[in-house]
Amino acid sequence: MLKYLVIAVSYLLNVSAVESSVAQTNPLVDFPAGATPAEIGKRVTENLLARPFMITKFMNNRGSIHYAEICTAYGALNFAELTQDADMLKRLALRYAPIVEDPHTPLVPTGSHGDFTVFALVPFELYRLNGDSRYLELAEKMVIEQWKEVNPVDGLTHQARWWIDDMYMISAVDSLATRITGKPEYVDHAARFLNAYSARLQKPDGLLPHTENVPYYWGRGIGWAAAGMVEALITLPEDHPRRKELMTYYQRLMAGLLVTQAPSGLWRQLLDDPNSWEETSCTGMFVYSFVTGINRGWLKRDVYGPAARKGWLALVDKLDEKGALKDVCIGTNEEKGAQAYLNRRRVTGDFHGQAPLLWSANALLRTNTSLSE
Repeated sequence: MLKYLVIAVSYLLNVSAVESSVAQTNPLVDFPAGATPAEIGKRVTENLLARPFMITKFMNNRGSIHYAEICTAYGALNFAELTQDADMLKRLALRYAPIVEDPHTPLVPTGSHGDFTVFALVPFELYRLNGDSRYLELAEKMVIEQWKEVNPVDGLTHQARWWIDDMYMISAVDSLATRITGKPEYVDHAARFLNAYSARLQKPDGLLPHTENVPYYWGRGIGWAAAGMVEALITLPEDHPRRKELMTYYQRLMAGLLVTQAPSGLWRQLLDDPNSWEETSCTGMFVYSFVTGINRGWLKRDVYGPAARKGWLALVDKLDEKGALKDVCIGTNEEKGAQAYLNRRRVTGDFHGQAPLLWSANALLRTNTSLSE
């Protein structure tokens, strides 16, 4: 009996020592060779630079750059700056120079829709990096147009559809607009918008259905919501009257995501369906949201850090030799029935997945640094 008691005590002491060691280790650093954010970010950015433009055919736009590429380029520009890669920045700038140099270019979307307004992310970033006012003029015009017409009932932009995809497409641009121009009204719009969507759609478990008419917890849709909240929270002043409410919604969502992560480290196409296939674009968005929250002090590192690390390493395992992410759900509208979501094709290299992988790499690069978001 004494023998087994000694073994048990020894075991508990060892477990305690291991747990203590883990608690003192930052899970967001010291990745193995081949899985560091600098290596992965470079591979994904080079993948972008080697490809033709992804063109949208939505709403009579027959030549404009698709929002998924814009979100990828946004991540790539940040990555090149963070790694001080001047050559990469130059090549990215050359890729998107036609949006201001050619007044007749079809690359810039026309029409007022959230999926088009998010285009402004790239010219805003290029203006910040090179100071060319033409980029600022193009980007700010799109943001102003977004709020030119508002719903008299709820005060939200006419672009609001009550689809959670909007929570990034609209608020990310508004938040960046304030960071670039210093004008507070833009992020104020974003906070009002996000709080209205969250109040109406967020469930007690912290998750949000894809649309007001669809009850399913679609992974990437919730990823857009999470990333949109992050973009606003890193922009809002601490004393902003809408910040506390938004932080509550964000932390509630993060808690809901923590318990839906699959054992592999990925999240699923339908988050609450254990039989659903595992999807990478939403995983990238959740890793980005976790890591940024930890870095900013919004989330506890010992609680969310291990999940973020596991998610990152699972994403790295899904990256092929060309820097293309596997198992990305194709573009998805409001679908009828859970099976319709489960039947969506999964592809490799879709910019819907490339973008959040870059965002995650950037967030990890910012860990333990003084670099701002």
